[in-house]
Amino acid sequence: MFTYIKLKNFMSFKDVVFDFRNGSKGAKRFVSIYGENGSGKSNFVSSIDLLIESINTRKQNFFYMVEFLNSVRKVSEENLPDIIPQIGWDFARLGNTCRMIECEEETCAEYGFRIGEYEGYYNLKFAENLSYEKLYYFTGKQRGTLFEIKNENSKIVSMFSGKLFANRKIEEEVRNEIEKYWGKHTFLSILNAEKEWKNEQYIKDNYNPYTFDLICMLEEMKIYYQKVLNSGRLPEEGKPQNILRNMDTGKIKAANEFILDRSERILKDFFTQAYADIKDVFYEKEYKENEIYYNLYVKKMIGGKLRTIDFKRESAGTQHVLDIIRSLLGVFCGVTVVYDEIDNGIHDLLLKNILESMVDDISGQLIITTHNSYLLESIDIKSVYLITVDYQGNKEVKCLDRYPRIQGTNNPRIMYLKGLFGGVPIVDSLDYGLILNELQESGSNIEGGE
Repeated sequence: MFTYIKLKNFMSFKDVVFDFRNGSKGAKRFVSIYGENGSGKSNFVSSIDLLIESINTRKQNFFYMVEFLNSVRKVSEENLPDIIPQIGWDFARLGNTCRMIECEEETCAEYGFRIGEYEGYYNLKFAENLSYEKLYYFTGKQRGTLFEIKNENSKIVSMFSGKLFANRKIEEEVRNEIEKYWGKHTFLSILNAEKEWKNEQYIKDNYNPYTFDLICMLEEMKIYYQKVLNSGRLPEEGKPQNILRNMDTGKIKAANEFILDRSERILKDFFTQAYADIKDVFYEKEYKENEIYYNLYVKKMIGGKLRTIDFKRESAGTQHVLDIIRSLLGVFCGVTVVYDEIDNGIHDLLLKNILESMVDDISGQLIITTHNSYLLESIDIKSVYLITVDYQGNKEVKCLDRYPRIQGTNNPRIMYLKGLFGGVPIVDSLDYGLILNELQESGSNIEGGE
């Protein structure tokens, strides 16, 4: 889980810190981030998306090469890394989407994290390409720098902990990989590809067991992010693996029917409690050879009669609730889940009820961005963060418990809506007279021209 995230020259953030530390208890399990439209809530989620995507560029790059060369039947897959120059996805393409516009300074992103009982941080600096990377974490006996790599005068300089590799030969091989690929790919991405392509015993014998902890944490994460969906890239599935990936319709191996049954019980428990008119939820199953084709239905009171409805015919908001349920199940399994604009299309009170009922059972970490002010009446103010923007476009991130005005019986929601903390749009009344006049003049010009 994340303990803090520092961003400099990152999209709309000049210099901000999201501090989720919870004293000696590590990181806060639940975080809700507020701010007016355009304040940078989605840009914050972009910083996490960048981190997750950055560890996969080396693997994706290789797969692009495989796909390309298989299509023209040139060489075998085993020989690709040595024969073909890099094509496809790299860190530069990711980083360029996150750079502050018209900024000559480097972009910096530092991610504090906690895995089990150990804390550390991961630091990236980049402009045109990656220029600096560092992982500070547990080395086996104490915390320290596992690796630090930087570009100095067009020369790659790398430093490794003496406990990172099992022997000198492996270190030499890794340094060779860094010379070939670092800059366009992070070292974490190179390590992640190594983990993917080598067998488990090889990794166990040759690397410090803590080397891949951060990679494993990021691979398990679930991020729901509208910009990801708009790009055509699916969000990471993540955990829990014992719940259906597609909860409305699909197919599953007959041997895993227990997963289908478990998902059915979860949905039944939730929807029959959250909706007064839904009385039952079930899957209609069709068995074909070794597979089960399933489709979700609800039994719903409509006009005094209990009717069976295909879930695909439910409202967009109710279908979105199903997406949220699937996404949030991971936080009960120790996974970090990040959900941007979680309130989109859902009634404020329903979302309040969903989150309120689950906060105490979170074993992972849930980070959301939202405009739902009703949550402020029920959740701990230590979980609430506000992004404020001044007239110079400078931004600051504060936890609500840092505001001294919240005392005794004061209602944080009312105080927030009054603008006492910032984070809400405070504008003069809009005068539509000028707009109407402009439209009328435009209409007259068009009519006269005809």
